[in-house]
Amino acid sequence: MKNHFLMDQQVVGTPLLVQSGVEYTQLAVETAQGLDGDSHLVMYLGTTTGLLHKAVVGGDCRAHLVEEIQLFPEPEPVRTLQLAPTQGALFVGFSGGVVRVPRANCSVYESCVDCVLARDPHCAWDPESRLCRLLPTSTPNSWRQDMERGNPQWACADGPMSRSLRPLSRPRIIKEVLAVPNSILELPCPQRSALASYCWTHGTAPLSGASSMVYNGSLLLLLREGEGGLYQCVATENGFSYPVVSYWVDSQDPPRAPDPELAGIPRERMEASLTRVGGGAALAAQRSYWPHFLTVTVLLASVLSGALIFLLLSRLGALRARGKVQGCGSLPPGEKAPLSREQHLQHPKEHRFPDSDLDADNNHLGSEVA
Repeated sequence: MKNHFLMDQQVVGTPLLVQSGVEYTQLAVETAQGLDGDSHLVMYLGTTTGLLHKAVVGGDCRAHLVEEIQLFPEPEPVRTLQLAPTQGALFVGFSGGVVRVPRANCSVYESCVDCVLARDPHCAWDPESRLCRLLPTSTPNSWRQDMERGNPQWACADGPMSRSLRPLSRPRIIKEVLAVPNSILELPCPQRSALASYCWTHGTAPLSGASSMVYNGSLLLLLREGEGGLYQCVATENGFSYPVVSYWVDSQDPPRAPDPELAGIPRERMEASLTRVGGGAALAAQRSYWPHFLTVTVLLASVLSGALIFLLLSRLGALRARGKVQGCGSLPPGEKAPLSREQHLQHPKEHRFPDSDLDADNNHLGSEVA
């Protein structure tokens, strides 16, 4: 079968792409040539909720998602997908009409690292213009792309890097957050890649302590004495770590002088969602719902137990009452019912005493004659 003239290559026994919680309705496939000259299989998949997934199959026959696009204002299934390679677009049909979508959105990658980590065969980093651009037919040798490994440390060695393996990498911009003491701040972390894992750091060390917690990717921080400073959301992808967003948190206005290594980095003042609390114990109370859950569980168990006992007692009382009613209509064990009506109506025996048994006062002497 593998030598058949219609066979292109070996068919693997495992699925190319596995996504949980997603139902695909349409599929369009094409091949795209990367900067290395190799051809890569590109799949466009429409979902039941109006999403478009772009996936690229690597050399290990495993696909990774490049991007996810919400096509329609309201969720509805994708009905048709039609590729137009000459126009560099994809036409998507739905109940309200047709939408034209470009095959690649290279401009969304703002740095060399973003562009290389995407591993999109249509996009490459141009170090001269410092832009991630659509790969032309004839590509200069200076453009950067790494489809197999997606390693920015190698591909972006001489280009501008917004991410780095170094713990104290210089971010492009620092967001300043000023708040009063004993306030709970919410610092969001934009998760741009579904393939990366995210964590938070305080200064140069991983985040630790009872005054902070991570919820849905965002950092909830209780601003106490000594808790200010640099907070970074760090992503790790393909063994490469980089800061996604950097915050400088302080309770003073103007803020205190930052670390000397962060001098010269542009700053942007922002307002974080906050709540004023009375002390450090408020954060621990907010982030733990176990006491409430335990209280509700105990109350529910008590109510159910009381209802069950009431039903059992009611049932037992009904059974006892029924037994008493049935017992009143039966005769005692030592008695027998009469054999006939005549016997039941029989008069009692008459006792006659002979006259000879009477004394002078006409009293019987005690002998009885039947």
